[in-house]
Amino acid sequence: MDFLPEIIIAAIILAGIIIYILSAPKFNKRKLRLLAKYRRTRNKSLSFQDKLSAYILENDAKDELIAPNITYGDFLKQLRKQHSANLSEKRYKRLRKSIFIVGITDRELQKQERRLQEAEKKITRLNRNKKSPVYTELTMNKNPDINLI
Repeated sequence: MDFLPEIIIAAIILAGIIIYILSAPKFNKRKLRLLAKYRRTRNKSLSFQDKLSAYILENDAKDELIAPNITYGDFLKQLRKQHSANLSEKRYKRLRKSIFIVGITDRELQKQERRLQEAEKKITRLNRNKKSPVYTELTMNKNPDINLI
């Protein structure tokens, strides 16, 4: 009975080690999937920004209205602002080092993907009649790994 506290402490430490060993591979797989999803979303955002920027330059459409009170130039600024706030390289590095923000970041990435898909739909709908390069490139790309926004 003199060793009861030591036995309890050893049992708790042993249980912690067993739980860690059993859950670490699942957590690592989830984190790797999240990092891959982050990179895909980041690449989508950059690609869409490039295509929109090219369209603006080719058609001199910076001041052309895309929606009421929103020009192509303003829309591109908003996309870049969202990208730097939510999909930056700095944030990727922080996510890669962290072990606690996986669930939160997954929800944020889903929200960003929805926003980018909405932007894609808005641009393709508006440019469908114009046959712009943005529209044709967006509709031609069907590769699931390189989905454009």
